[in-house]
Amino acid sequence: MSSVLRLCRPPASWLGACAFGACAVAWLGCHGEPPPVAPGEPIPAAPEVALGTMQAECDALLAALSAFKQCPNLEDEDRADIDAWTERAQQDFAAGKKANPEPNAQHAIAAACHKAVASVAAASERCHNGKKPKP
Repeated sequence: MSSVLRLCRPPASWLGACAFGACAVAWLGCHGEPPPVAPGEPIPAAPEVALGTMQAECDALLAALSAFKQCPNLEDEDRADIDAWTERAQQDFAAGKKANPEPNAQHAIAAACHKAVASVAAASERCHNGKKPKP
C-alpha cells in the first residue's frame, strides 16, 4: 500500500493532478471482490403443453404456413420461401408417416411441429403489422 501512495504524490501540474486522481481511484477501487449474490428462487419449468397427434400437429403447421403466405405485406421472395418450406414439410411428413416412428418419436415430432406453429404464427402476426424494415 505504501508503494501506491509513494507513486501517487501530490501533483505539481494539471497532468499530474489527473494522474494523482487516477492513482487514488485505483488504490480505493482495489479492495477485493464483492461478496457473491445470493441465488434467487428457482425458475419453475414450463407447463406441459397438451399436444395432439403427430398428424394433427404437423397439419397445423401446414395450415399456419398457408395462412402466413396470405399476408399482404410479404414480398414475392418471401412467398417463394414459404412455398419451399411447405413442400419440404409435406415431404418430411410423408416420410415420417411411412416410417411409422415409435410413440416417443411421434411425440417429439408433434412437439417440434407445435413449436414451429407458434413461430410461424408470430411471424404472420409481425407480417400483418406492416412491411418488414429495409436493411
